[in-house]
Amino acid sequence: MAQQTRPSGASTGAVANAAWAPLLPPVQAPDGLPGLAPGALGAFDDPAVESAAALAGEDVLVPLVTRGALRLTGADRIDFLHAQISHDVRSLRVLQARQALRLDHRGRPLADLVVVRRDDDLYLAIDDARGPLLVREFEAHIVFDQVVIEDLSERLASFVVAGERAIAALAAALGVGALPTASGEATQHPWRGADVLIHARARGLAASLDVHVLSAQLEPLWQALSAAGARPVGERALAAARVAAGLAAAAAEGEGALPQEAGLEDRISYRKGCYLGQEIMARVEARGKVRRSLARLAFEERPHPLTDDASLEVRDAQGRTVGRVGTVARLPDRRWAALAVVRSDLQGGAGVGTLGVSAVIEGRPG
Repeated sequence: MAQQTRPSGASTGAVANAAWAPLLPPVQAPDGLPGLAPGALGAFDDPAVESAAALAGEDVLVPLVTRGALRLTGADRIDFLHAQISHDVRSLRVLQARQALRLDHRGRPLADLVVVRRDDDLYLAIDDARGPLLVREFEAHIVFDQVVIEDLSERLASFVVAGERAIAALAAALGVGALPTASGEATQHPWRGADVLIHARARGLAASLDVHVLSAQLEPLWQALSAAGARPVGERALAAARVAAGLAAAAAEGEGALPQEAGLEDRISYRKGCYLGQEIMARVEARGKVRRSLARLAFEERPHPLTDDASLEVRDAQGRTVGRVGTVARLPDRRWAALAVVRSDLQGGAGVGTLGVSAVIEGRPG
């Protein structure tokens, strides 16, 4: 018999975990620039200063207030999830993490997620307020599978800790000698009566870890790391790190694009077998190339705030649409830059326009 989702008080929209309330500044007006999920905290103070601090390797904490969390249990949990996402689940070792995508039937990314295999369950950390979407997607595909999907988005809180001293302070708070920092490694440690789950993930920062903690434990752990010198910064700092490193996100660069076009191919296994969107991935692999690819744009001035989807279009000197902007950020040298998916035949240095200003194609990440 099919098992249904066990509700845990999760919201149906962007995650709004009440545990964050005493730790965050008053609600700020959105800056109007693309790259962050609705409801994400862009900055505590000056986003340019925060971005520069994070990219310089300073010790920072970044609240992931729109991060969703799912727990899959049941005898069929591994086979079920293996057939639902783009990367290999069956080969995961216990306490190994792997980034993957949920694709639609056309092979377009719907959500970016990290899967961590544990002894008795699979833990899914879902980016950019896409947790409720994944619950609906997964529920629709349960037939006779022995799997239970539990939404933990309000019971757990997630944040990024970056910087060598901040990571050392986290290890000290948990009473361990060191924490894994290689992408794909995960660990669990008891703290105040419950486990804290930690995994490494490439974010464009010198050293960083994603931390998942019970909501009731969030404030004391956050305060302990702040007292050790870690500075709270907003997600604009993570966006700047992504743009500088050329790391795409499904909800930004992946919107309306194939993973291979958007720089998301590392989230795909071509050998794992059937899953939604797999036929499209096989065709792209057989063809060997795509007509669009990820590019970094350099702006001559601050881009204008987003007004509608049309303003995300990238146009060439003749006014033809050649791509779409995903994330805009201000880099530490005060330049404005962006990640965009644009036609592969456009060379570096080509002039384009988007978000009401001129830009040039600076390069192709990767």
